[in-house]
Amino acid sequence: MQQYTTQEILNGILENNSVIVQFIYDRYFNDIRRFIDKFGGSSDDAMDVFQDGIIVIYEQMKNGEAKKIKNFNNYFFSVCKFKWFNTIRDEKYAEITQIEVEDILPKFEFDRISDSVSEILEKERRVKIYFKSFMELPSICQKMIRFVAYGWAIEDIAAEMEFTVAYTYRKRQNCLNKLTELVEQRLNENNNSSHER
Repeated sequence: MQQYTTQEILNGILENNSVIVQFIYDRYFNDIRRFIDKFGGSSDDAMDVFQDGIIVIYEQMKNGEAKKIKNFNNYFFSVCKFKWFNTIRDEKYAEITQIEVEDILPKFEFDRISDSVSEILEKERRVKIYFKSFMELPSICQKMIRFVAYGWAIEDIAAEMEFTVAYTYRKRQNCLNKLTELVEQRLNENNNSSHER
């Protein structure tokens, strides 16, 4: 398997490099899955935690908060363990909430994690809601929103999709409005669910 330095991995996450993300999955997912399984989780839980860990590090790279990451292996596991510790405090995992944080995350690792991780995890929750909503859109909307995200001008989008500029503008607005509506709906459902606990 091709090996990468910590900095190459961090840059790959920031650039959403599919080769690097696949490397991280191949190299680390099974260990994370075994850890999650040990503390009462499933393979789906492990995948959620793995994806959350990638998003946390992406946010830290984007915000310039990743300078302290000297060893990707240790840091990534610390973030994933921290995320799972937060998860098992939820009521649905009440039977294992007596596990001490020290049993899951050694203090020397815990202290390396930025105080901003909790905030990043909240952002990550919103990002997941965004992506779930995005995937519910028709493929034409997904394609158009990707172009918008890449900063394409309306004329370039129209040329690429072989639409008139006027139609492209209307379609783009409709797609963005639909995405916003889905995201807000999911956020409201999520917040209501949290308040009912």
